Amino acid sequence: MKPKDDTALTVAEIACDSAAMNEAVLASDFDEARFLAQLIIAKADAAGWVDVALDAAQVVVRLGPSGSTPQPGHARAMLALAETLSRVELKPPGGERDA
Repeated sequence: MKPKDDTALTVAEIACDSAAMNEAVLASDFDEARFLAQLIIAKADAAGWVDVALDAAQVVVRLGPSGSTPQPGHARAMLALAETLSRVELKPPGGERDA
C-alpha cells in the first residue's frame, strides 16, 4: 500500500470513529463516546497528527470521567475535532508523490 493510501485509510478510520462517537453522545452513551475519543487519540498520535489528538483529548476532558455527565462545551469540542480532522492533508510525510 502506498503511503498516501495509508494516510487516507487512517483518516477514514478516525472519521468513522468520530461519527460513532457523535452517535454515542446523541444516544447518551457517554462511556462509549469516551472510549471512541480515546481510540481517536491513539490513532491520531500514531499518525503524527498532534492537532487531531489534542482536539480529541479536549473531547475526553469535556466528557469527563466514566459514569459522569459531560461538561458544558462537549459538543463544541466534538465539532472542533471534526473541523481539525477535515483539514488533514492526504499526502505522505515528507511530501513524497505517487509514481
